[in-house]
Amino acid sequence: MDAAAAPSTSAARGALAAAARWRLPFSQQAWRGLAGNWLGAGTGSSLDFQDHRVYVPGDDPRHIHWQAYARTGLLTMKLYRAEVAPFVDIAIDTSPSMTCTPAKAARTDELLAFCVASADRAAAPVRIHAACGRTLRVVAAEEVRAGRWRERLPVTATLPAGVGAAPGPVPWRPGALKVLISDLLFPGDPAAFLGPMAAGAGAAVVFSPALADEAELPWRGNLELQDCETAVRRNQRIDAGLAARYHAAYARHFDLWREAARRRRVLFARVSCEGELAVALGGDAFTAGAVEAVN
Repeated sequence: MDAAAAPSTSAARGALAAAARWRLPFSQQAWRGLAGNWLGAGTGSSLDFQDHRVYVPGDDPRHIHWQAYARTGLLTMKLYRAEVAPFVDIAIDTSPSMTCTPAKAARTDELLAFCVASADRAAAPVRIHAACGRTLRVVAAEEVRAGRWRERLPVTATLPAGVGAAPGPVPWRPGALKVLISDLLFPGDPAAFLGPMAAGAGAAVVFSPALADEAELPWRGNLELQDCETAVRRNQRIDAGLAARYHAAYARHFDLWREAARRRRVLFARVSCEGELAVALGGDAFTAGAVEAVN
C-alpha cells in the first residue's frame, strides 16, 4: 500500500496517548487570545492578583479593593491576570519526501494529530495549513481528529509548483503558538524561513520527523536514483567517499537548522520515526522545550 494513502486511525491513537503525557509548550509565556486556561498578558478574572488602579464609574463593584478603601478612603480596583487560550497555527509539510516510507508518513500524521489534541486540551483555537512547496491548502481540524485529512486534500495529476522548495509562505498569526511539521529536506537558508515564524511575538516550534535511514547511503555501485520530490531519475555511482560526504552534509544541514532556530528562539526538535510517539517526544523534543510534561 502507498505510504501517502495509509489510514490514519493508528496515528490518532498514538497521538492521543502522547497528548496524555505531553503538551505543546503553552506555559512558556503569557498569551493574548480567547478566554481559556492559560495566564495571559492582559487583565481578567483569574485568581492571580496582578495590580490595582483607580475606580472608574461603570467598573464591576465586585473587584473594588475594600481593604484599601478602608485605609485610604479611595476606591481602587483589583486587577487580575487574564485567563486566555492562545491561538495555535500549524503548518504541515505534505511534499512527497514526508511520505517516502510508511514509518515517516505515520509519524507525520501522529505529530499533526498530537498538536491538534494538545490544542484541544488547552481549549486553544487551531488553524492548519498543508504546504506542498509553495502551494498552501487549509485543513479542517475536524478532518485531523477524524484521521481523514489526507483524503480531503485535492488530488492533482502533476506535482504542485514549487515542490521541493521551502513550505509557504505560511500566514502565521501574530502572537500565536506557531508549529511547523517538516522533514526540512529542502534547500535554502533556514534563517529566511524561520524569521517569519519568530516574528510577531507568540512562540514557534519546529517538529522534524527523523528517519534514521535518511542519514546514510547504504548502497554501493552504479545505481539509478529517483528524486522523491520531482520524480527525476539519474544514474549515480556511490562509493565510500560519496557516502561519507553525504552523511557529513546531512548532519551539517540539520546543524544549520538547529543553530538558526536557537538564534531566533524557535524551539527545534527532531522526532524519531521509530517507536511510539509518546516515547519519541521524551527525547529531543522535551530537552529542547518543544513539549512539556502534562501535570
